[in-house]
Amino acid sequence: MPEAQAALKDMFDQAAVDFLAGKLAAVSASFDAGNFSKAVAADLPSLELKARAARIADGIRDALPGRYPQQLALVRKAAGIPPQPDADGGMGGFRWMPFLNFVGRHGLGEPELSLQALAHLTCFFSAEFDVRPFLLADSEHALAHVEAWAGDRDWRVRRLASEGIRPRLPWAMRLPHFAADPAPVLEIIARLVADPHPIVRRSVANNLNDIAKDHPAKAVAAAAKWLAAHEAHDVVRHGLRTLVKAGNGDALKLLGFDSGAQLAVTDFALSPKKIALGEAVVFAASLRNNGRRRVRLSIDYAVHHRKANGGTTAKVFKLAVRELGPGEGCRVEKRHAIRAITTRRYHAGLHALALLVNGRELARGEFTLRLP
Repeated sequence: MPEAQAALKDMFDQAAVDFLAGKLAAVSASFDAGNFSKAVAADLPSLELKARAARIADGIRDALPGRYPQQLALVRKAAGIPPQPDADGGMGGFRWMPFLNFVGRHGLGEPELSLQALAHLTCFFSAEFDVRPFLLADSEHALAHVEAWAGDRDWRVRRLASEGIRPRLPWAMRLPHFAADPAPVLEIIARLVADPHPIVRRSVANNLNDIAKDHPAKAVAAAAKWLAAHEAHDVVRHGLRTLVKAGNGDALKLLGFDSGAQLAVTDFALSPKKIALGEAVVFAASLRNNGRRRVRLSIDYAVHHRKANGGTTAKVFKLAVRELGPGEGCRVEKRHAIRAITTRRYHAGLHALALLVNGRELARGEFTLRLP
């Protein structure tokens, strides 16, 4: 379970259930807020974040009068008028998540009403998770709504147009048809590359990064078109980050990095050689451009974590971007802590740390990790 979930799940407690119960009771005289709160809250302690939101959503379905269309109308009315854009931190609060889950879990039989509702409710809390069942059930119909959302006046709805169709959205069900053929996704996010809101542009970049993992050539080709038509360097740089870290020559070239730069690394040092979990290693190195032209460098490092079977798996981290003229050099240094996190299981033994420049490994050191 991601670390964020462990902290956020406690937002769905008795107070959160009572908050939603109060909203629903205000629009439905037959809604029994007391029984709803009691029944739902009793199940929450044993559940994690998404399961808690789903349990509340199911409780709403069980407690509201009428069939789904009537229930949905009450949910929308209970939510009320969306907050102004950028109010409440921009994306609203997690406490609204069960309202969106209600639509995603119980609205597939009424896709038109449900998709309209998601465009409204995303202004309270992002509907990126709950639009996906509709994209899987009837992609053509759902995409027609997504295309309209891309031109909406509200940036939160425009963001949903990109974030909801990401093939590899974290915490969410995958969209295998878009992973296999990203053309419909690329067509929509191309309209949002130069969006005036930075959060929408960041979603476009993350979407391109998703696509790049399955279709690197298509991602680079799309990025090249964007750069030719817009001031989109930041979007492209962030969207091609995985390819740059992997040393993809086309991505490096598009962003101005020279994969063939003639570089020398001296004075690489990594210390200490033995650490305990919670401590850190420090590494440093000097880089020199031995070529005859000015070069732009993407400098990263990879930590090769030991696995249970004795092998290693690498995680790449961003370090710096530098430009060096012929004969020029620079110094890089970084402290990297090995801390306990819920998304990684550490194993005692030999680890490695490698210095990467434009995707090429230029130096490597080893250290031993000791567990409690």
